[in-house]
Amino acid sequence: MNPVLKMIEGDKARVVKLTLQDGVALIRFRTPVLGGVDMPGYHWRLVVLWAYAEDGSGELPSPEASEAMDVFEERICEAWGHDNHAVWVAVLTFDGARRWVFYTSDVEECGRRLAEMPQEQEPYPIEVEAEEDPKWLYLREQILGHVDF
Repeated sequence: MNPVLKMIEGDKARVVKLTLQDGVALIRFRTPVLGGVDMPGYHWRLVVLWAYAEDGSGELPSPEASEAMDVFEERICEAWGHDNHAVWVAVLTFDGARRWVFYTSDVEECGRRLAEMPQEQEPYPIEVEAEEDPKWLYLREQILGHVDF
């Protein structure tokens, strides 16, 4: 079985709180952690960023911002993940922003689905970055490299 689909089937997550120089970081990530070899069908990393405070502030979100981001997360996970087109692997909250990390095979289709996703009165204040990362090194090295398992 494709290791990505097996991970999704188990659908377990872990939350880690880290103390940084500028504040606290919360990392929620899917387990088991995959990567190190080509992940069949999921070579593109998508990072969706929602800034809720000044960059470098070290702030965590207010209850209102958390609620709005939770609604957004439900919607984007449904839009991209209902058929496993993209899979979320981590959510990082630190330094005035929340970042959702997904992997997919088709960035354009994710863009189309994002545009068709329900919005609030104002469009979501997000930025999306796409990078090729077939071995999921960003997840393993940049995000989880400082986490004790």
